Amino acid sequence: MRIGLMGGTFNPPHMGHINAARSAKNELLLDKLIFIPTGKPPHKEMAERSATTAQRLEMAQLAAKSIDADVSDIEIRREGKSFTVYTLRELRKEYRDDELWLIMGTDMFLSLETWFCFEEIFSLACIAAVPRENDDKEKLLAYSEQLEQKYGAKTRVLETEALTVSSTELRPGGGRKEIQKFLPPDVYDYIVRKNLYGISGCDKI
Repeated sequence: MRIGLMGGTFNPPHMGHINAARSAKNELLLDKLIFIPTGKPPHKEMAERSATTAQRLEMAQLAAKSIDADVSDIEIRREGKSFTVYTLRELRKEYRDDELWLIMGTDMFLSLETWFCFEEIFSLACIAAVPRENDDKEKLLAYSEQLEQKYGAKTRVLETEALTVSSTELRPGGGRKEIQKFLPPDVYDYIVRKNLYGISGCDKI
C-alpha cells in the first residue's frame, strides 16, 4: 500500500492543503492519505489568537472529509516538540511493508537538510514536494536531484498547478479580507460557529 502523510499546524486548513493533497493522491497513486496536525511545532511558536489544539484537530478532520482522507492525532498526543522523524518512526512500525510518502511545500522541502535527523527521514519515507508558486518547480527539481545524489533520498516534485495561499493570510493581520473562498466550506462554517480568528456569524466575508 502507498500512503501519503501531510503534516502541518492546520491553523486553519485551507484550499492550498486540499489542492496539494488531491494532487498527491492522483500523481502518486496513493491508497491512503493521512493529515497529521502538529502538536507543538519544533521550529515556530503558534500565532497569537490561534485555534486551540483540539480545534485544529477538528478542522483538519472536516477538511479531510472533502477528499476522503484520514486524520491522525499522533503528534498531538506526543508530549514536547513534534519532530517529523519521531512520527515516521512510529508510523513505520504500524505500516512496516507499505510505502510512505511525506508531502510538503516548497519552503519545507528546500530546508530538509536542516531538519532533525534528516538523513533518517530519507530512510523512513519518500518525499513529495508541492510547488507553492508555479515558478518554484525548477529549483525544486534541482534540489530533488541533489538529495538523491547525496543521500539516496527518493523524492518527487509534483506537477500540480500551485494555489498560493497560507494559513497566516487567513488569520487576522494576514492582509486578506475575503477568506471564505480559500477555505473548505465545512471549515469556514466551523470557524464562524466558534468565532475563531476574529470572525463571527455577524461578519460578511
